[in-house]
This record gives sequence, structure tokens and C-alpha cells, in this order.
Amino acid sequence: MDSTRNAPGTPFTPLQQLASEAGLLVDWEDAASRPMRVADDVLRAVLGSLGLPAATSADVADSQGRLRAEAEATAIPPLVTGVVGQPIALHTTAPQAALLAGRRYRIDFEREGGTDATLSMSADARQATLQLAPVQVAGYHRLRIEAGPDAVIDSNLAIAPARCYSVADALRERGRPANARLWGSSAQLYGLRCGGDHAAVSAGLGDYTAAGALARHLARHGADALALSPVHAMFTSDAHRYSPYSPSSRLFLNAWMIDPAALFGDDAVRQVVIDSSLVDDFARLEAAPLIDWAASGRARMTVLRALHRQMLQSAAGNGAGRPLVEDYLAFCAAAGRSLLDHAHFETLDAHLGPAHWKQWPAQYQDPTYLAVQAFAREHADDVDFHLFLQWAASRQLAAAQRAAQDAGMAIGLIADLAVGTDSAGSHAWSQQQALLIGVTVGAPPDMFNAHGQGWGLTTFSPRAMRTQGFAAFIDMLRAVMAVPGGVRIDHVLGLMRLWVIPDGARPLDGVYLRYPLQDLLRLVALESWRNRCVVIGEDLGTVPAGLRDRLADDGLLGMRILWFERDDTQIDAPYRAPYTWAPASVAMTSTHDTPTLVGWWVGNDLRWQGKLGLLPVGMSERDAHVQRMHDRVALVEAFADHNRQVLAEGGVPRLCVAPLQAALEHARNSSAPLADAILQASAQDFATAATAFTGAATTPLALVPLEDLLGLAEQPNLPSTIDTHPNWRRRLPAPLDTLLDAPAIRARLAALANARGSLP
Repeated sequence: MDSTRNAPGTPFTPLQQLASEAGLLVDWEDAASRPMRVADDVLRAVLGSLGLPAATSADVADSQGRLRAEAEATAIPPLVTGVVGQPIALHTTAPQAALLAGRRYRIDFEREGGTDATLSMSADARQATLQLAPVQVAGYHRLRIEAGPDAVIDSNLAIAPARCYSVADALRERGRPANARLWGSSAQLYGLRCGGDHAAVSAGLGDYTAAGALARHLARHGADALALSPVHAMFTSDAHRYSPYSPSSRLFLNAWMIDPAALFGDDAVRQVVIDSSLVDDFARLEAAPLIDWAASGRARMTVLRALHRQMLQSAAGNGAGRPLVEDYLAFCAAAGRSLLDHAHFETLDAHLGPAHWKQWPAQYQDPTYLAVQAFAREHADDVDFHLFLQWAASRQLAAAQRAAQDAGMAIGLIADLAVGTDSAGSHAWSQQQALLIGVTVGAPPDMFNAHGQGWGLTTFSPRAMRTQGFAAFIDMLRAVMAVPGGVRIDHVLGLMRLWVIPDGARPLDGVYLRYPLQDLLRLVALESWRNRCVVIGEDLGTVPAGLRDRLADDGLLGMRILWFERDDTQIDAPYRAPYTWAPASVAMTSTHDTPTLVGWWVGNDLRWQGKLGLLPVGMSERDAHVQRMHDRVALVEAFADHNRQVLAEGGVPRLCVAPLQAALEHARNSSAPLADAILQASAQDFATAATAFTGAATTPLALVPLEDLLGLAEQPNLPSTIDTHPNWRRRLPAPLDTLLDAPAIRARLAALANARGSLP
């Protein structure tokens, strides 16, 4: 793109002033703290995606006038957020405030009752604020202001508790000590393997039933949580698009993860597999170490289509399938229009091929068009099938959460909310007025990604959020929080600002777009309590100053990852002792995007990076391995320091450090092949020590990925790769019923449980 721009700090042009008023950060600082100013053509492109044309000077003037007219015409926003027990501020224009100051208003509470009072006003040079008296009842309430003779202004109030539902709250509800330090694991749902007869009908994919089974197995060892990879709806007809962080919609669920046998039994599924001549395919897919998404997705959908037909046939004349159909119909009625739109999209997508919906024939590019309704009638069976898939997925995910809770887990499943959706997907097609069309979300250049990142995703328009009363955002929160006991918000920094890049531009050519952080945090807290859902925010990367403290104050747990817990104020950047990790967080050994414990210890990630040219600029693979050896020594020294701290406080040191120190000393003085063998031989001991070290963090929850509990070397995803690394394709090495049985794994689980049970 054209890089036309003027220097940071110079007065804004009309275009830049419009961009600033629309929420774009025209001036910003890069990762090296250098002042930057965004190019004009970037501003024009992003303003266009916000519904504010800016191609010409006349466009800029018109858009600026539209923004100001909207503010003047809207006396009170359609939704105002507040906090229980605190005065409620209604920001408006000075003329509107002067008109409404002293007027009577009434709040009708969501469930029953109401209150009457009088508006007060405060004003300064920049804005005017009307103030409502504190409301003591959390919920969505109705505000009515008497604006004059026969004039009433209506708005909604979202009054949130002061913080999110917490781990301590979950423990209290289950009659357990509120200060207990819980632990759990995380898993890539698609990679789980079922055992026994069920393996023969799994088509090489994990499923929601497997999630419940894994939760039960973990609970027997004392776990209270199981975090899952995202289970958002994907493009069912195109299994080549399988990254769980690039969904079609965050309102619905991944149909590929449905367990057909949970609906109709192993025998019925096995018969369909036979009738469909898929026996050999199912056996091959189940035996493969990597998922063949295209084949597995196609095979599972073939079986589900056949079972869908059988269910409808069985239901005719009050057959055995009638109760299932009645439950299915009730689900569809409750889900309403949004579910029907999703089913219409899925049907259109299957018939029109793997193209962006903006490339479909014009009559199908909007869910409200009559041609879409006609198409749906002509393909009613296909539409019904996609409704059926969402019903099955919803019921099975709920069953997995019940299994976790019945096994004694205080939290149970933790869902993962992706930062955005594929702009070609169902969510963007069905809610075009609510989402950003024409841009992708990403990140500016930093020390790890010199060219920046473009994630190929879109998300909500902050301008539409305000004008639409945050309806789409609330719907998404309710969808993701409806079932699990917790939710992890990917890239939680996006609640404050997002780096948005015009379609087709380089990640460098983007701009930060501000979001209404206070409103969004209040809505997260309110929905968190309504759904009894603990909230975790993925707060890694370049975090704006003060944001982590703000998230902690609002009850969102951050993420503290072992690899990143170093004291950069000291020259050698030693690893921090676990009791110094931020208490308002979740302690973790690794994530899906970082090396596993074993992979880090043996340098598996460095070999991949060297092979694919992903090492930092100017660093050779040999240099990287030398640095990794220094890091190993530093981390093992942190283990030793931890043992000494425990001993000094009268406890019993439990980390096995001496063998690791000996292995490192031997490896440092050996040839490369022998050093690799030494590290391999000591890797499992390191994984156990690192797990216990992380578990000793004084946080309410610790999560250790299944790859680390099992001592695996490969990580699920290698950032900056697509096809050169098998991202999102790895399967676990054993079925769930024997997965945790090996003595080394049981010892690691015991070490983690013990670390969580007592402070150092």
C-alpha cells in the first residue's frame, strides 16, 4: 500500500482526525518504543470497513458529519453498562444532557420490581455525563427516561457484578475450601483416541464423548479442570480448513467432533460404516498417527447423514426415534433465527463450492434475501441435516461437562474463545452489519515476528457494537459460556485494541482499532456470573501498560507460562520462583503454540525452526542450541533454588534436581550426538520436575497440557507455519482408557497434585 504519512506529533489532517474520532490510533509506538504514524491509505481502507467512506475530502467531511450527527441524535446509547452498587454514567452530548438533567427515570428490573429517581448531570469541556443512582441488582434491566411531554427515551442497562465468577466461587458452590489450589490439563480434542469397540467407528478423530471420558480419567487423579481446544463451528463441507482458531462461526459448534455412537450406539454406527463401504477407510484413519482431515471429516459426515435419515424415518409414526426428534425440534425452536442462518450458510457453502461468500451469486450474499429462503426450501433436507448437527454437538458437549462435574471436577471443561472468525464463514455472512468486512486481525511487527502477523480473521466492529447495543458480542459470550465451567479468551488484549489490516495488505500496513474495554469487561463479568463460568484471558505478547492489572481487578485470570517467567531486570534473566508468579493467573507449563516440556529440553523446537528457516534473524541453529543450554542450566538452577526455599520453610524438597544437573554437566562436555542422547535420557525426569515446579505457583489454577503430562516432544502448532509442520493434526499415542497408566505419567500426575496441595 502507499505509505503516505506525515510525521508523528504533527497536527492531524481532516482524514486523521476522522480516523481518531472513529477509534483508530493514528499515532502509536512499535515494539522498540519508536513513535509511528499510520499511512493515509491504511486509514481510508479501515474507515471504509467501519462504514465511514474516506476516499475523498468530500467523503471525509460527510463521514465526520455522520459520526457527529449520530452522537447528537442518540441521547442515550441503546445499551449502557454499569457495576452493582456504583453510580451509572450516561455519556452524551452537552445539549442532550442539558435537556435531560433533572428528568425522572425508571428502571424496570429484569426479573421483577423497579425503581424511580432523577437524573443528575456533570459536564466538562469535552463531554457531558448524566448520572443514575447505583443499582443493587445485577442483570439486564430496562431504563425509561421522561424526556418531555409525551416523550420517553428507552435504553437497556447491563449491570454487572464487580468481578467475574471465580475459581473460589466455584469451590464455594461445591462446599469445598475457597482457597484450594486446583489443577487440570488441556487437550486438543480432535487428537483424543477412544478405546475398545468405539475406536473402530471413530474415523480417526476425537469427539465430545472423548472429552467427557478424559475428564473422568483426570478427575480420578485429582484434576478439577480440562481445557479444550476451540470447538467453534468450522466449514463442514471443507475439511481442509481445520485450524480450530479460524472458525466459520463462534456461535455454534464443530460438527466434526460429534460422536455418532453417542446418539445411536456403536452397533448402529458400525452397520452404517459397513453399508457405506467405509470399513477399510475407518481402520486406516484410526491407525494413522496424523489426522487426515479431509478423509476423516468426509467419513464422519457420511455416517452422520445416514443416521440423520434413520432418525427421521424411525420417528415417523411414533417410532423409537421420536423422543430424539422432539428434543431436536425443541432445540431448534430455542436457538431461533441465528441457527437457521447458520444452517442456510452451511447448505449454500456445500453447493456453491469453497469460495468466499462475497464471490457467490449476488442473490445469495445476504441471509435476508428472498433467493436464500427459496434455496433453503429447495434443499430442506440439507438444511435440516445442519440443524441436526448443531443439536447433536450441543447435547454431547453438555454431556461431557456433566461427566466432568459428576466425576468431582469443580470447574470441568474450559472452552477456548478464538479471537475472531474467518471472514468467509457463517458468522460474517449472517451478521455483516456487526462484523468488520474488508480487514483481517493480526499483530504489528515485533522482536519475534519482524514482518508482523495477519491471522486471516475478522471480528466485531466497535462502532456497530455501540449502535447495536452490543447484541452480537453478548450472543457470542452466551454461546461460548452456555456449557463449560470456564472459558479462555484468546488474545484478550483485543478487548482493548486490535491490530487490523486491510485485505491484501502486509501485516505492517495496519492500524490499532480501539474497543470499549470497560463495557466489554462488564459484559464478560455479567455473563460469567449468569453462566457460572470462570474466565481466563490469554494476555501474552505486547501488553498495553496497566491492562493486566485492570483484567485482574475485574476477575479475569491471566496466563503465566513457565518459558516466559523470567526476571528481565537482571542481566542473566533468571527464571522466577513459582511463588512470585502473578497470583491472579493460571500457571501453565506450555501452550499449544510453544514447545512442550520434553520438546524444549531436547531442542526439538529448535530443530524444526532451523529446518524451516524460522530462527531469529542472524541466529544459526548452533547458536540457538548454545543459548538453549544456558536456558536449561538457568531453569534447573531455579528448581534447585525452589528446593532450598521449601527446605528453609520447613518443608520437604520434592524436585529431583541432582540428576538433571549431572545430565547437563555431562551433555555440555560431550559431542553433539552423545549430548542429544543424554538429554533424551533425562527428558522425562525434567518434565516431572518442571510440572511440579509450575504446580507450586500460588495461583488458583494450574493447567498442564496433556502433551506435557504424557512427556511428548511434539507441539500441536508451530507458529508461522501452515503446511510445512503438521499443525492441528497430531493424535495422542494411546487410547484414553490406558493413556494415563504408565508409571512415569502417574508419578508426574502425583507430583503435580502434591505441588498444588501445599505451598512452598
